[in-house]
Amino acid sequence: MMELSEYFEEFARRLNLDTGAGFPANVAAEIAAAHSIGLELDQLQKFLARRTEITSVAVALKGNTLSVEKIERILSARRNGAIYPKEVLAAAFTEDEIHEKSML
Repeated sequence: MMELSEYFEEFARRLNLDTGAGFPANVAAEIAAAHSIGLELDQLQKFLARRTEITSVAVALKGNTLSVEKIERILSARRNGAIYPKEVLAAAFTEDEIHEKSML
């Protein structure tokens, strides 16, 4: 198994990032957690991509929590062809559910 520093460096290389620059704190924590439970780098990359697909939409929604029902709506919109967060929001949520600053 790779050392944590090797895992970080290899993941940064996969993303074409400067290996010494570091990652945002939340991403660094996720990388470290993935390493500690033995996720392969391909699995980590898929996990982070899916997480980003969800959070990029979730941040525009009202409220501090995210229900399973809302996550299912996000994933359904993506499966049905919505790519960008604004497309997902338009396809899956009403204006009443979206922060004003994120309105389409």
